[in-house]
Amino acid sequence: MKKILVVILFCFLSFLLLFYKIGTVPPGINGDEVGIGHNAYLISKNLTDENNNFLPLFVFAKDSDWKQPVTVYTTALIFRIFGPSLPALRATSILFVLASIVIFYFLAKETFNFKFFIVGTLILLTVPIIMIQSHLALENIAVLPFIFFWLLMLARYEGLKKPVYLFLGGVALGVSVYSYLGMRLIIPVLSLITLIHFRRNLKKSIHFLLGVLPFFALLYVANFYYPGAVVGHYNAPFPSINEFLLRYLSVFDISFLFLKGDITSYHSTGKAGMFLIASLPIFIIGIGKILKEKKPFEMLILWSFFLSPILFGLVPEIYRASRLLALIPFYTIISTIGFFAVPKKIGIVILILMAANYLFFARDYWYDYSTRVKGRFPLTIEHYNEDFTKKQ
Repeated sequence: MKKILVVILFCFLSFLLLFYKIGTVPPGINGDEVGIGHNAYLISKNLTDENNNFLPLFVFAKDSDWKQPVTVYTTALIFRIFGPSLPALRATSILFVLASIVIFYFLAKETFNFKFFIVGTLILLTVPIIMIQSHLALENIAVLPFIFFWLLMLARYEGLKKPVYLFLGGVALGVSVYSYLGMRLIIPVLSLITLIHFRRNLKKSIHFLLGVLPFFALLYVANFYYPGAVVGHYNAPFPSINEFLLRYLSVFDISFLFLKGDITSYHSTGKAGMFLIASLPIFIIGIGKILKEKKPFEMLILWSFFLSPILFGLVPEIYRASRLLALIPFYTIISTIGFFAVPKKIGIVILILMAANYLFFARDYWYDYSTRVKGRFPLTIEHYNEDFTKKQ
């Protein structure tokens, strides 16, 4: 019971941290947020989107593009309960983080221990892009709970040997395809890694595939009814081997991951990387410990971190951290393993350095970032509030 209370406390404090200044930082909103918010409001009221489609699988926002159902319908539910507002719109992103924390607790309980959960949650919450994405009403962050749940189900199977957990793990990956467009490049890779993890065990593979394949079948059928929703605007020519490798390997550029972050002002402050630079030592140590011990589940996590974004080599743009949030669960676990591999005193020093690193980032994000990038947000929050009120 005490542990559950600690989890609840963590969730409450996490909400306060991420909700702070959610209505004013960033200083404006983009068309994607408007599209999600407007259609979620309409669905919450009369179950139809702006195109008068009844409970559509995908929503086409006229001033933006196709929107994925997980975020739209979750936002609609939030609006239905709390009423429509900009804080409620963006708080949907926080909900995905809180759900991830709860699932991570059960994963740590299954495979590691309670201390692992405490440290891992601190690492998760101090990932800079978590703060940034929680202040945006976008789909990118919706992937987190599905990745954590997939890992939880695999861990549960290892402990209880019940095939239903393999099926549910497949379902988690399958549903995540509808959380964010970029997951259609990541989930096939994670599915393949899962099958390899089963070491050619046919029964395990079948149970897992029964969970994940129906969602890809639905995606295939949906392509006929929602043209453009399944693959987006992607029409780039197939890259050369060199181009492919350059795009893929750019994901692991240290300066990008730990110093600069996303190239866009919406997804980065320009003053911090996707991950805290202070957490890099325990991440590297975690990699070393996993490679040394070669525990199958931990190796699965390591392979997932480095291989899951490989198909982004097909996408022309690089240095887009906002597309890589599926890596955060793997980074969290690897770094936590690294933390517990170092002497206690060194671990405390690393936590202090991470706290200082995060405070520097958070202060800049909450107070200086808005002034620095105000000119890059032509659609102001005031304009959105007025327009949204009229639409109600």
